[in-house]
Amino acid sequence: MDSPRPARRSRASTREVWRLLFLVVVYLTTSTIATEEAKDTREGEDVTLECRFRPQIAAQAEVTFFWLRINRRNHDNVAIQKTPLNSNYKLDFRPELGRYDLLISNASYERDNGRFECRVKAAGSGTDIHSQAFRLTVLTRPSPPRAAPAAPIATEGKPLSLTCSSTGGSPDPEIRWYKDGVSQPLDATVKSGGSRDAPTTAILALTPQKGDDGAVYRCVVWNRAMGEGEKMEATVTLNVNYYPRVEVGPENPLRVEVDSTAILQCSVDAKPPANGIRWSRNGRYVSSSATHTLRRVSLTEAGAYTCSADNGLGRPGDATLSLDVLHGPTVTVEQSREAEEGDAVTARCEVSANPPPVSVEWFREGSPEFRQSGSTLRLTRVSALEAGRYVCKAVNVLSTGSSGRRSGNATLTLRVRHRPGKARITPDRPVAVEGGGVTLTCAANPPGWPAPQFRWWREGSETAVATGAMYTITTAHLTNEGTYHCQPSNDVGVGTIASVLLRVHQPPRFMSKLQPHVTRKAGDTNLSVTCAAQGKPRPIVRWMKDAEEIAVAGSTLGEGIESEMGAVELYKTTQEESEGRAGIVTVQSTLYFTGPGRPQGDRLLPSDRGRYSCVFENEVKRAESVMQLRIEHPPIALHQYNKVAYDIREAGYIVCEVQAYPKPEFQWSFAGMSLDPKSNNHYSVNTTALSGDIHRSVLHVSGVWESDYGEYSCRAANGMGALKASLRLQPKGPPERPGVPSATPLGPGTVSLRWTPGFDGGIHNTKYFIAYRKIGANDESPECQHQFGYNGRSYNSIGANAVPSMDGRDVMLGGWEEYDCQRNNPCNVTSLQQHHTYVFKVKAYNTKGNSNYSDEVTATTKVDRLPEPQRVTYDPKSRIVTINIASSCLQFVGLIEATDERTGEWHHAETVVISGTTLREVELPDRDIEDISAGLGSIMVHTTPPSNLERHVRVRLCLQSNQDICGEYVEAEIGPSYIKEASILPTPTLIAIIVSCVVFVLFVGLLLIFCRCKRNQKKVKKEYEMESSTVRPNIVTQQPPPPYYPSGMENKGLEQSMDLVGDDTSKNPVYNGGSGQNGYGYHGNPPAGNNINGGEWVNMGYMDNSYSNSNNGGSVNSQDSLWQVKNGGGGSSIGGGPNGDIQHGHHIQAAQPMIGQQQGLPMHHHPERPYAYDPLGPPPNHIGSYGGDDYGHYPPPPPSSATPSSGAMQPMSQGEDYLNQRNRDYMGPNSGGPNDAYAPIHKQKKRMDHIDSPYHDVSGLPDPYLDQDSDENKTQHVSLSFDESLESGYSTPNSRNRRVIREIIV
Repeated sequence: MDSPRPARRSRASTREVWRLLFLVVVYLTTSTIATEEAKDTREGEDVTLECRFRPQIAAQAEVTFFWLRINRRNHDNVAIQKTPLNSNYKLDFRPELGRYDLLISNASYERDNGRFECRVKAAGSGTDIHSQAFRLTVLTRPSPPRAAPAAPIATEGKPLSLTCSSTGGSPDPEIRWYKDGVSQPLDATVKSGGSRDAPTTAILALTPQKGDDGAVYRCVVWNRAMGEGEKMEATVTLNVNYYPRVEVGPENPLRVEVDSTAILQCSVDAKPPANGIRWSRNGRYVSSSATHTLRRVSLTEAGAYTCSADNGLGRPGDATLSLDVLHGPTVTVEQSREAEEGDAVTARCEVSANPPPVSVEWFREGSPEFRQSGSTLRLTRVSALEAGRYVCKAVNVLSTGSSGRRSGNATLTLRVRHRPGKARITPDRPVAVEGGGVTLTCAANPPGWPAPQFRWWREGSETAVATGAMYTITTAHLTNEGTYHCQPSNDVGVGTIASVLLRVHQPPRFMSKLQPHVTRKAGDTNLSVTCAAQGKPRPIVRWMKDAEEIAVAGSTLGEGIESEMGAVELYKTTQEESEGRAGIVTVQSTLYFTGPGRPQGDRLLPSDRGRYSCVFENEVKRAESVMQLRIEHPPIALHQYNKVAYDIREAGYIVCEVQAYPKPEFQWSFAGMSLDPKSNNHYSVNTTALSGDIHRSVLHVSGVWESDYGEYSCRAANGMGALKASLRLQPKGPPERPGVPSATPLGPGTVSLRWTPGFDGGIHNTKYFIAYRKIGANDESPECQHQFGYNGRSYNSIGANAVPSMDGRDVMLGGWEEYDCQRNNPCNVTSLQQHHTYVFKVKAYNTKGNSNYSDEVTATTKVDRLPEPQRVTYDPKSRIVTINIASSCLQFVGLIEATDERTGEWHHAETVVISGTTLREVELPDRDIEDISAGLGSIMVHTTPPSNLERHVRVRLCLQSNQDICGEYVEAEIGPSYIKEASILPTPTLIAIIVSCVVFVLFVGLLLIFCRCKRNQKKVKKEYEMESSTVRPNIVTQQPPPPYYPSGMENKGLEQSMDLVGDDTSKNPVYNGGSGQNGYGYHGNPPAGNNINGGEWVNMGYMDNSYSNSNNGGSVNSQDSLWQVKNGGGGSSIGGGPNGDIQHGHHIQAAQPMIGQQQGLPMHHHPERPYAYDPLGPPPNHIGSYGGDDYGHYPPPPPSSATPSSGAMQPMSQGEDYLNQRNRDYMGPNSGGPNDAYAPIHKQKKRMDHIDSPYHDVSGLPDPYLDQDSDENKTQHVSLSFDESLESGYSTPNSRNRRVIREIIV
């Protein structure tokens, strides 16, 4: 009974085991390892937790499914099998599909934030078959961070912690600390809160330093509830107290010069600020100021200075400044040393200097050649000559630059015992003035030691007059004159005697003087004045009048002394001399008012008035006696002109100026009627007395009327007589002719002219112009005379009208040049050629007109500096000297000098004429035959053998007419190598020529290749255009192009001029109409004032002297058309005046015939007219060149820009506008459309029997010789390429554009 029961238990156990094994196998084969998956959601959102497993689990065994939730509050199931345990939870339970999902709706942090697990367990055993975990985070933003402490205060070197915290975040936020300026986060200790109710903190541990003061630290907070770029932060600013930092300056060590100011600066950086600053030296308190100043610093103040500061943090700061006091050398040496002759002397000088001296030297006063280096002076066997003062000098450098050098010295006086040497008295030629003092000084050389005594005595007496080095005479008399002696002596011996002659002079002393005031009448005779004086040495007497020396008969006074009557003699003098005691000379002189220049020889003249003086002068003094002579005489007229000029209604002033003594009375009259200013307010009189017995009476006419013009009479009378002067009042007018000018050369290029002005016509701002021309020079070559249009002194006219030169002068008729002097008198004419003769004349201008020229005067400019020969070579073998000179109009001679081989001295060798050439070769005479040292060319034979001295040659240029005027010498280059080198091309020149040839060959080759390619291109283009010619529209207007020309004909205008001879007047000019006919613009009716060829208007292209080949208005065979527009058209008046007159720069000049007018040549250029560049036009004053209207085929610009009569050349912009308008007209409606660049050209049918055309077989061209009305000559289409149109003379808009480009390039 018992056995079956255990068997059953055994079988049951076995089945249980197999079941467990089966479950284990199923679990092992179907279960998955539980892993935790993160899942985020937000409050109120729905979220699904997907639990997936193998479907075999539900099919093979009995299992239990449930969801487990673990949060901070509890640990509980939320779903079992297919039943959720919360209303916000739903299940997607489909085990057959392996799905057991939990759907959470309206998620909340309190309920759902936590861990969820999906589990599948085996029924009965509870074994986990499947487990899947989820970390569900309900996201919540953290609160803003808080940093503590909010305002941290730290101390340098002491630890400090900064704490940053944040709560309310889910998940726990990330907290990082940053420092401004540092991108990487700082290391901090982070403590997580674990829930949103607990704070998360980050602690930053610091040890602040001085540099952290003011540093900003940021605490940054972020979690997943925030955006990716979103973050919250809090900042704190660190306030660090740091220990004092002390700096001293301004530099360390501080170097200052002694006696200057030393400024010691102490700067303290501390927080909190230091309580105070303390300067100390060697532990002793010095100052409590941040800047400690030492004035007139001394050497004892040098050393170390310490600046300390304390701010209470327990660690004071300090710094030490070293003061280095610089000073120049202080030299110490014994003051004097006495030695016997023959002794050895050694002396040492001590030098104290900071920095140390760079040099120490000994010098001797009075002996520049003596110098010893080093601090010790050593003299061996001294003599009396070595006695003196020795200076020890030391030098050091305190700073860079010359101002930083300092020196010090000390003097040692070395005395050597010796007797005095030779005595010497100073001054060596003493002169004493009577009544004055004189001092004589005696000295010995060598002076002698001990100091000598001196003894003075006079010639003829042994009695000593003085002892000592100086002898003084306080008041000299004539008796003191004589010879004086001096002798030195001392204990050692006696010196040599010195002697000197003392002379005593006497200043001039008047014996008789002139009367101070003398009055005589004009015409008195036998007037003489006498004065006498004595003096030593003999005084010289001179007579003066009004401070100028009088020229007397027979005198040899300086040239140019003239009286009022000219270079005549009005005075004579006599002189008597006598010598008295002690060499005193008495001189008596008498001035006689007589001479050939006086009436009857001795009568007084009014001009004799003045201040006379006789002057006596010798080496001592000047003495003068003065006499005032007054001459009574009737009035003498002094006014320069007998006329005045004023216009109507102007105030008039008529001046009457006379010289008279006694004072005269004036009376005015007009038309025989006396003028009384008191009764007639129209006149007033003002009389003034001037110096020199001159009196002036001015008649004032208050307002000039026509009736006031006429002769006025001025009567001046005194007790000696009366004068009646006529003065004419007239209207203002041109000035009168100036007087003959005087010319004075001032230099090689300047002549000064002075002239007496003529009456200015009443206009005071009268200007003067000097006309001058060169009439040659004695030294000028014939070639230059021919070149400049004169031969000797006969000038050939080379110009007809005034042409302004570059310096503002005018070249006028006959080659005269005009110089504007403005109102200057004298006037300097500059920019002349040196050593040339010029003729000058003066002309006056005012607003009313001009005067005639004055008489002519000539002057020759001075020589400045003659040129040097450019090169001189000498070949010793052939004895040939080659002289190269620059081209010059002066005629030179070359003075050749050579050295004597025996003595090496320079001697004249040859004189050669150099004229009209730049190269001259001269063979010097043989030095072995002819003695070149003889200036007269004497012949002598050398009897002494020649030395080895090399012969040298030098040359200078002199004027042929005056060989005293020469340039500098140029020494010749010696040797045949110089001649050979001069005859060949230099290497750089040869290289330049070769390179130029190679470049030219390459250019020609490229040009040929380009032309060949262009020719091939033309063939292709021609074929294309001929094929497309039938589609081009016809041209409406019948405007022919220029005709064709025979081969070899250059001027295309020739044929057209032939047409003008016999054709209908309606066809002359052939293409009249300007821009309205396809751009073939020719002159039609000329504007008024543009008269050419006597009023006959002819196309300028047909004029005889015109070389233009641009008669088609657009031919590319020349560049005429473009330049004509630039030049504003031809045919304008040359001078710019209304009738073609020349506009003078300063006055209006009458119209003169214009040379070259028939050729249309612009003769002169004036500054006031616009200039136009003519590339083919002639220069000014050039006749027979190209025509002035070579570019006349363009009509003038529209009259709106300038009046036809103005004659002004049109601006370039107007010509360019016309060219553009002409091209637009060409493209206008008559050309087949504005955009038709290929419109055909139609030629008029004109027969030209006298010219054979070489273009007989041109395809597609109309026959110019057929009748226009013939049916067979219909309008044809013409297609020409660009180059063909150029060759044939046709012009299309396309070819015109290219032609303009081509003209610009050319």
